[in-house]
Formats: sequence, structure tokens, C-alpha cells
Amino acid sequence: MKGKFLLSVVAPLLCVSFSGPEAAAQVAKPPAADVVTFSRYEVYGAFAYSGANQVKSSSALLGVNVGAQAKLKKWFGANVDFGDYFASATSNGLVKPNMTTFLAGPEVYIPADNLTGFFHVLFGGAHTGNAGEKPDIAFAYAVGGGFEYAINKRFSARIAGDGIVSSFVQDPTNQGLSPHSRVNPRATIGVAYRF
Repeated sequence: MKGKFLLSVVAPLLCVSFSGPEAAAQVAKPPAADVVTFSRYEVYGAFAYSGANQVKSSSALLGVNVGAQAKLKKWFGANVDFGDYFASATSNGLVKPNMTTFLAGPEVYIPADNLTGFFHVLFGGAHTGNAGEKPDIAFAYAVGGGFEYAINKRFSARIAGDGIVSSFVQDPTNQGLSPHSRVNPRATIGVAYRF
């Protein structure tokens, strides 16, 4: 009888002592960490229009703009941007200028559901051809931004605008008549792929 009494008291205590830590661990277990829900990398391609203030005898250039982004945070990352622009016809029957830009720099993002705004400052270089300018390579930078609208998880529509500042001399024999630093507006519309 004593043995049955001790067994009836000790058995529940053993069950509580063995199940207690597991139960306590289940109750005290912290919630799972948040999973990153944004895509870290993106490539984009776009049709581009650029003003051509630094290329003589031309008022507008059409071309392509491609680039890649790497997001370090949901709101901050870096952008590498390449553009190639050309005149569709000769200007004043003299030249058919073209321009190439390669820029890179930081980018800030403002995400909101399917729409993401961005702002960037990019630095690099610009090259102009078929315009007889010397030098034909110059330091350039761009300040601008735009918006991306997510069509689905991978693809988004993208629209952007910049002011590209470059330093070409339009008349090397008479630099006093040609401002050295020019600002060219650039507008792009295209698609982006996230991965």
C-alpha cells in the first residue's frame, strides 16, 4: 500500500518535471525572425531620350539605357548605369552626333506596396562622337530619380529622369563662346527584372 501511494505521488511529479522544461521552452520560444521580402538584385532596360546640349548641331538624342541595382537594405543600394544615344538624322546636314555614358553611385528607395520611388546621384564619364569635339571624353554625373511599378514578383515597369552634367568643349578654338559644363535632361521608360 505504501508503494502504491509513493508511486501515485512520484509519477505525476516526474511527469511534470520532464514535461515542464519543454512546455516552458515552447511558451518562452521567441518568434521567428522576419524574412527579407525584397529582391536584392535588379537589372533594367529602357528606351531613352537625352538632350544634347553638349553635342553641337543637335537638340535631341535617342537611344537605350541599361543598368543593374544591388540593394543593401530595403531603402538603400547602388546603381550601375550605361547609356548609348544617337541622333536619328544629321543635324543641319553637318554631323550625326552620338553620346555614351557610364555612371554609378548610391540610390535611395521609398517602397510602398507595388510602387517604389527612387533617387540617385551617379558619377562616371561621358563620350561623344561624330561631333569633332576635343576632348571627346569628359567627367559626368547625374542627379535624378523615378518610379517602378511591380507588375508581378519579378517584373516591373520603370520610368526615370535625370539631369546629366558633363564637360565638353564645343569650340576648342574659341572656348569663350562655349560654356564648358552642360546639363542634359534624360528621360527613360522601360522594364526591370528582379531576382
